[in-house]
Amino acid sequence: MKEFIKKHRFLIILFLTSFILRLIYILIVKTPIISDFRTMYDASKELLNHTNKYYNSQYFTMWGYQMGHTYYQYLLLKIVNSVVFLKIVNCLCTSLIVVFIYLIARKKVSEKSARIASIIYMLFPFPLFLNSVLTNQHLPLLLILIGIYLFLNIDFKNINIKSIFKMIVIGILFGFSNIMRSELVVILFSILLFFIILIKKIKFKNSIFCFALIIISYLLVTTSTSFIFKKTNLSKNGLSNMNTYWKFVCGLNYKTNGMYSDEDARIYSADKKLAKEETINRIKNYKKLPLLFAKKSKILLLNSDLSWSIGHINNQRTYNILNAINKIFIVTLVILSIISVKYIFKMDYTYLLCAIILLVYIGVYMLIEVMPRYAYSLQPFMTILSAYGIEQIFSILNHKKL
Repeated sequence: MKEFIKKHRFLIILFLTSFILRLIYILIVKTPIISDFRTMYDASKELLNHTNKYYNSQYFTMWGYQMGHTYYQYLLLKIVNSVVFLKIVNCLCTSLIVVFIYLIARKKVSEKSARIASIIYMLFPFPLFLNSVLTNQHLPLLLILIGIYLFLNIDFKNINIKSIFKMIVIGILFGFSNIMRSELVVILFSILLFFIILIKKIKFKNSIFCFALIIISYLLVTTSTSFIFKKTNLSKNGLSNMNTYWKFVCGLNYKTNGMYSDEDARIYSADKKLAKEETINRIKNYKKLPLLFAKKSKILLLNSDLSWSIGHINNQRTYNILNAINKIFIVTLVILSIISVKYIFKMDYTYLLCAIILLVYIGVYMLIEVMPRYAYSLQPFMTILSAYGIEQIFSILNHKKL
């Protein structure tokens, strides 16, 4: 035990410090449950009380995929019926996210660079403060990072039983992540691009086999869960999205810079046919797309918005100061990520995959609804890239040739 603690001392300290910081925060700041999070929480409580008024609501009929997070919260509330408990679990998940950022970064950069990057993320106000919000982002992101960590530990040139087991586990982790937040198409497409780019380094048949195994495991988890939810009357449409065009309608709204619109919600959210027609109409107005994409990129990558977590506080001065500090962290990560860009030409597996994921995320959000909160999914990968930026700075300072 002593040897284990000695060997993993920084890892243990990193996790405990992250958890304590987050725990102190959620115990002090009482963020109200609002918007979709209130809807999902109320449905979780209904399940706990053996009622199902939510079942016929338009929200869960249209957006069945929201039932995954709802059921997850219900399972937690069965253990301890407390909002504080849900937030403590958030703290555990996000503390582990900090740990896996360190573990992934450490694979290719120095210990010092990996530590600095993980500490930056640990102190980053936006993900730290989001622990008090009952968002469906925390556990899904953790499962993605665990899957990415396992993926980067596979020897793709020599597939064996251990590698096959890892790929099945990765697919299962991705499946459960998608059940709670449906954005795994980004990760899966990024992995496909990863294999295509490295086609000369990794045997074609190995690439096909690895990707197929992950996809099959993923689909088994998601489709079977959706089927079970439907058959057990947890969700009328399982985990299905009954209006796939809705997010595109929002994302291509030039008046709102691709953000949510009450007017769009009233007209298009419940009508798939109208939403499809409007999506096509907005795409036809392609001359406005470059400016729209520029504005959406700023919203996604550079906006400092703590409104979800501390927007309820009455002290505007405190809010502005925290928002300014948060902006400093955002700009720092962006600059460090830009500095690291030369590593992409080295075909470093870790850097390449994280860079692809980041770029695909940005590309997807150029088309669908965007808001500053959605940057949460991108920031761990940006932090990992920033570790390479830190490494580059140390190399320059030490006059080392890369």
